Amino acid sequence: MNNLLNFKSFLKFLSKNKAYTAIDVFGLSVSLMFVILIAVYTVQELSIDNFQENRERIYVVAHESGDAVAIPIAYRLQERYPEIERVCPVVFNNISDLQVFYGDRKLKAEACCADSSFFSFFSFRLLAGNSKQVLNDQYDAVLSETFARKMFGSEDPVGKSLRISDSTSVIVTGVMADIRRSIVPYKDMVIRLERAQEFNGSLSMTNDGNAGSTTGFLMMHEGADLRLRTDDILEYFKEYFWPYKLGVWKEVRIIPMKDIYFSEKPGYSSLEHGDKLFILVLMSVGILILIFAVFNYINLTVAQAGQRAKEMATRRLLGSSRMELFLRLMMESTLMTLFSFLFGLLLAMAAVPFANSLLDTRIVLSDAFTPAYIGAAVVLILLIGVLSGLLPALLISASKPIDVVRGTFRRRTKMVFSKCFITIQNIITIAILAAALVMGLQINHMIEAPLGYNTANILAADNTCRSDNERAAVLDGLRQLPCVKSVGMSEGTPFNGGNNLTGKYEGKSLSFQQLVVDSAAFNMFGLQIKQDNHVASSDNWSWYLTERAFRDMELPEDAKVFHLNENAVPILGVLKDFHLHSVIDESSPLMLRFRDFNKPNSWPWNILVEVQGNPYTAYREVSEVFEQVTKIDFEGKYIDQQIQERFESQIRMVKIVVIFACVAILISLLGLLAMSTYFIQQRSQEIAIRKVFGSDDRSILIRLVGTFLMYVVIAFVIATPVSWYFMKQWLSDYSYRISLSPLIFIAAGLFCLVISFFSVFFQSWRAANANPVESVKDN
Repeated sequence: MNNLLNFKSFLKFLSKNKAYTAIDVFGLSVSLMFVILIAVYTVQELSIDNFQENRERIYVVAHESGDAVAIPIAYRLQERYPEIERVCPVVFNNISDLQVFYGDRKLKAEACCADSSFFSFFSFRLLAGNSKQVLNDQYDAVLSETFARKMFGSEDPVGKSLRISDSTSVIVTGVMADIRRSIVPYKDMVIRLERAQEFNGSLSMTNDGNAGSTTGFLMMHEGADLRLRTDDILEYFKEYFWPYKLGVWKEVRIIPMKDIYFSEKPGYSSLEHGDKLFILVLMSVGILILIFAVFNYINLTVAQAGQRAKEMATRRLLGSSRMELFLRLMMESTLMTLFSFLFGLLLAMAAVPFANSLLDTRIVLSDAFTPAYIGAAVVLILLIGVLSGLLPALLISASKPIDVVRGTFRRRTKMVFSKCFITIQNIITIAILAAALVMGLQINHMIEAPLGYNTANILAADNTCRSDNERAAVLDGLRQLPCVKSVGMSEGTPFNGGNNLTGKYEGKSLSFQQLVVDSAAFNMFGLQIKQDNHVASSDNWSWYLTERAFRDMELPEDAKVFHLNENAVPILGVLKDFHLHSVIDESSPLMLRFRDFNKPNSWPWNILVEVQGNPYTAYREVSEVFEQVTKIDFEGKYIDQQIQERFESQIRMVKIVVIFACVAILISLLGLLAMSTYFIQQRSQEIAIRKVFGSDDRSILIRLVGTFLMYVVIAFVIATPVSWYFMKQWLSDYSYRISLSPLIFIAAGLFCLVISFFSVFFQSWRAANANPVESVKDN
């Protein structure tokens, strides 16, 4: 009963101090929201593929440039090395944008082609079907839960036939739970590996021509380690696998499945990769924000110490011991933390969609409702409650009734802790703001960089037409739109680089990109011919070469022919170099040729549309033409949009830094508010005496505000060289970068100064204009 009365007393105190309560709960709740989201995200990232029963025995065969090989390689290794129990080659990236039909329904699907053992090799959960039988037949297919729901609704998909691109069909034999938390990427459909050649002619169960098409998963016998045999595998590949015979690849790597996710992503990879450093940064910032919130709680509680001390002094006079008061205050702190945690959990639930978009992931908070998570939450609440309440409890419970009555309690309390904390807080805030500015300017600098070809207002769409007549209808419809300036066709774009062809050029093992365009596409991109050799084009075997290609093959400037393997290929001319992908990617040697895609057997990969006027309106009108003819959702993208997406991870990092900067600023405001409240309460008598002796309101206001702004100035002096050093190190990773300007750091410091000024101005103004008689009476 006594505890209940004590709790009611605490609630009464909170209701009388609504601003204090709101600031305390809001600051701690927002911090705990971040902690909850970061904790769940971190655990999910660190538990990638933990559900795989054979995770410790699964490996991937790779090389120095990537973790993909040709389809037959895994089978050949299994035949040669007894350490391998079984294999499961999977083609992930070459079976994309499939048009799938069921009755009058039509959807696009991302598929993968896998060995028949896929669902017994891995531990992906099947919602329908038997893991040992779902891929028994060559025409079997397993759908993801999401794709099955889109295609069939509430209808049972098992046993149904699906047509793919009017050329083939599959029978649905199972439905799998959507793949997540795995290095294996999500796919709408899993098809038998033998079918791969139907979707991509370069893929074959026996031909290793498409050397980077397949992820070769290997399962070792218990206790076996194929990594001890990499030297022998290398010698074997040099005899039988052409990239090693040509010297294009020089290393063999056998990588454990459990190590892949946080390994450095190779030049090309079909697998999912994470960033352990990014997770550590998130965790560190989350902990830092929580520490800020705890210190802020302490500041605010100490600022209210005078009011609580009166209550505690009364209780001491009524017989309560110091220990009883101490435990009471600790309980109040823990209850406040519990309430803030629950409120923070609600905020986290509301913020999940935004966090998923920001982190490009899928955070599932329901996974956190387990005994382990709940136990960790209880420990966290108790820890924060103890840390938050310890100093205020020691301070208030130690107050003597006589000091409270005399009014000397407030004056005896020192502010060293608060001053140091506010200074440190401002240092970190200024540093984070400066980092956000530098990173934002650098990313924008790279996005806007000239690439050597036109990127503005060019819409690139996959050719989803099923026939020449359908394609002609799309092209005619586009050309009739007022917003369309020109329409072209191509096999690839300067952004994606078209197709890769690795071989011996002029006796050297080199990797080239090949781009095939019509004249409209060439003019649209504004590619520049440096030298025209006026050689008659033979369509398939005559190319323009970029300047980089000439350098890599060591050809003379007047060369008219180059040799690819043993074939002499005419050179149409020389193209000026341009960047593929983005400005940070090293330019590759490239070959380009023209093709008339209106001829028979000429099927473009892309339809390119140059628009004019409002790009959003143009996109809508273009998409309507495509969808009206093809009956498929339009998914084209502007080239400059694709370039921006190339920097998506850097943009995501900038957004996160900006968010944490805003949170740091918010907590700094709350900390300054607490400190200014307490500081001015302590100095109220001094202010009154100064006014009695002739100081005017303005001078007192300047003195009070200047005291707080001094902490920002000190923080700026410390933060600037530190943040300058780290930002210079960060920029050094980019060959195309901005120059660090002192204005960036001055702007960050001025912003903190202005925010700090407004956060303490009202409190200082009220104290400067207070009646000195009332101030003396209160003290």
